[in-house]
Amino acid sequence: MPIRRTRIFIDYATIASILVLVVMVATLTSSIRHIWDSWRWVIHTREVLEHVQMTISFVHEADFLQKSVLLDKNAEDRAALDRTLHAIPQSVQKLQGLTRDNPRQQDALQAYRQTLDRHTLALQAALAAPADAGQQTLDERRMAAATRATILKQAGGLRAEEERLLGVRETQLRNDQIRVIVAVSVVAALSIALLVLVRWLAWRDAVILIDERARLDATLRSIGEAVVAVDLDGRVRFMNPVAEKFLGTSEADAAGRLFEDVFRSGRNAAADGQVGSIYRLVISTGTPRFNVELYAPSAAGADANAEHDWIAGCYPVLIDDRPRGAVISAMDITRLKDAQRKLNEANQTLEQRVLERTEALAETNLELHAFAHTVAHDLRAPLRNIQGFASALLEDETPRLSPTGRMFLQRIDGGVGRLDRLISDLLDYSKLTRGDLPQGPVDLERAVQLALTDLEAQVGASGARVEVASPLPAVLGNEALLVQVFNNLIGNAIKFVAPGVTPRVLVRAHASEDRIRVEVADNGIGIAPADRDRVFGVFERLHGQERYPGTGIGLAIVHKAADWMGGSVHMEEAPGGGAMAVLSLRPLHGRQAAPNVS
Repeated sequence: MPIRRTRIFIDYATIASILVLVVMVATLTSSIRHIWDSWRWVIHTREVLEHVQMTISFVHEADFLQKSVLLDKNAEDRAALDRTLHAIPQSVQKLQGLTRDNPRQQDALQAYRQTLDRHTLALQAALAAPADAGQQTLDERRMAAATRATILKQAGGLRAEEERLLGVRETQLRNDQIRVIVAVSVVAALSIALLVLVRWLAWRDAVILIDERARLDATLRSIGEAVVAVDLDGRVRFMNPVAEKFLGTSEADAAGRLFEDVFRSGRNAAADGQVGSIYRLVISTGTPRFNVELYAPSAAGADANAEHDWIAGCYPVLIDDRPRGAVISAMDITRLKDAQRKLNEANQTLEQRVLERTEALAETNLELHAFAHTVAHDLRAPLRNIQGFASALLEDETPRLSPTGRMFLQRIDGGVGRLDRLISDLLDYSKLTRGDLPQGPVDLERAVQLALTDLEAQVGASGARVEVASPLPAVLGNEALLVQVFNNLIGNAIKFVAPGVTPRVLVRAHASEDRIRVEVADNGIGIAPADRDRVFGVFERLHGQERYPGTGIGLAIVHKAADWMGGSVHMEEAPGGGAMAVLSLRPLHGRQAAPNVS
């Protein structure tokens, strides 16, 4: 991460530096161009000054030559004078050409030229017709002196203007030079700062890389897997000690060699080709490969010729999202494979044992069921005989029996009846534990009516009022079981009421998306919250046999039947007092739910 942040910072710094350099180079280019222009104007101004001075020199020279011609009549001086007088207008014309960009100078030159022309004409006139009178000569001298003064004054004005322009242009030249010096200094300073920054960042990143390289090297050399790093050509660049042991060669000997040549054992060509194809595929696609199983001999150790199981992975080394090599890791999983094979064998043996024990248990269970049915049948036969004899004695010998004898016979008759009902309930419960009853659509309302038909005598004797909130939905289950369930629930609701209270029972149902909730509510004595789960146990009774007779198996049969049909049952308090049994059954569209027949 620090190196990545450094690269981002360098990118921004480089962009900023390039922008500054572009601005400075543009400034430098503009300044150099201005310097060049300023130099041209300075030279131009100096050239104008030279020509102004030249015209003055020509005027002085013409005056001198005129006097010489007048005194000596020298032909050479006359020719020189003519040349000088001819050069004066040419010099003025040159000045006009040099100052054509300056209207002020053009006006001054126009007046200057007229003065020079008058002076030239005066000189030529003096040579053509020299004055004889002294007074005339004095006037001419005065006029010539005044003209020369005017020429000098006008030339001074021209020179002053050009000197002013020269000063301005030299100042501009100095300013341009200063800008060039500043731009060069800024560019040089920025370049030096950028070089220093890049050098410092490179040094810092080098330190970070060395530190990370040391940690990575220590990590790779200390892990328990064989690790080999290869470049784009597949040549070995790194091996840890585990890889040296795995490949049977040192890192120094393997460095620079093709990994396939180092790995090739000569005993398993298939594994050699598989490893080579894996890292070549990873380098070409940049996609890692995991959990590649190899079966190859070990290269070193006492079991060098033994076949070993290996699990390998290959990971690309990506730089700027481009593969630059790969890292191959391998782990010897021979012991793990051996343990897995032994575990599979043990599982197969265990499954076989479980199957055998299950078959034996099923046989034993069948024998127990058969034994229970036989015992129950054999027990019920003598019980019926006892009950029959006791009933016969009570009917035939009652007048000759004492009150105590009649009481004993009645108790014998009642105890035999209770024992018969207990055996009958136990047989019903054992049928539910076998789970051999079919399931299908059941009309709840029909099941309730069948149960009420069985309970007609009990309902009539107690004067109970049983209300069914029609219509009741259809459910998935077994009709005989549901009839027995409602028989037990409604029978308990009628039985467990306080003395002198007329039993009232309400049966209703509510359909939801995946369940049918059936409620059987009464106005009886109710069940304490702590006992609402306990009442569904076998032989669980909350009251004495003398007050509320029963076997204690009825609610256990209800619980087992509901569980077998894929539903459930629990007790709640009825809205108006008493107890309310709540059945949760499957609707017809819930056929996929399997019943619990444990």
